[in-house]
Amino acid sequence: MIRLVVNAEGFGATRASNLDIARAHREGVVTSTSLLGNCADIADARASLAELPALGVGLSLALWGGTPVATQNQDGSSPLAPGRLLRGSPSAFAMDWLKGRIPPEHVEREMEAQVSRALGAGVALDHLCTRGHLGFVPGVGELVERVARRHKIAGIRSIVESPTLGWLADPRRGLQLGVLTGLSWVTRRRLGTLRHGPRTWGYLESGRLDEVRIIEIIGRLGPGGHELICHPGGTNGPGPTASDAAGDGAVELRALTSAKVKTALDRRAIVLCRWRDLF
Repeated sequence: MIRLVVNAEGFGATRASNLDIARAHREGVVTSTSLLGNCADIADARASLAELPALGVGLSLALWGGTPVATQNQDGSSPLAPGRLLRGSPSAFAMDWLKGRIPPEHVEREMEAQVSRALGAGVALDHLCTRGHLGFVPGVGELVERVARRHKIAGIRSIVESPTLGWLADPRRGLQLGVLTGLSWVTRRRLGTLRHGPRTWGYLESGRLDEVRIIEIIGRLGPGGHELICHPGGTNGPGPTASDAAGDGAVELRALTSAKVKTALDRRAIVLCRWRDLF
């Protein structure tokens, strides 16, 4: 049996992205989404998700970009959010983390606050991941798993893709993907028995995943579980240095609602599912 999770990134980033992801789910093949952990309006996000009961939901823990959820020092600052805001990019966080400028307890406290806020709002979470893939930075993945275990969240999303000719066609993203895949394997070896998900597809094409490429990926899927990463809302960019304007989300939205894509899935008898269905 071939099972496929089609996970849309960036729910909660903007109202427009929420609407696009909802459409990609209702009219297309999207089965799952990752809610931004520090989204500005958790009540609105919860209300939108309540209208999509069949959509699987996880939380994308935000350690950069925007406002922290956890209570900081009296002046509103902390080593994680020195100017009352989280750092402006994944690379800025990673550099300061590796230099020891961010205490692990501050990171875990922020992760805990984001998960607790989502659960407290009534969002049922079946996976965790990190915005900008910071969970693969040495030491951060262990904190993600600790929070996941504490709240009995079954899945941790990771990036594991095999090399293709596309890596050569786009060397920059190919290099990013190679580094992320390597870090993912290292992180998995360090963590416990908590499941870390299936083989992934679509990272290289983030923001430009069109109908042809999706059908090509469908043709390459082997038995077992797989995940297709997509950005129908055009948010939460592809790589560690990407901004939230990743690419043309409209292209991905059209592809994810394409009749040809649905036909390709049916012909291969691929079962669309959510993260919780894999465990």
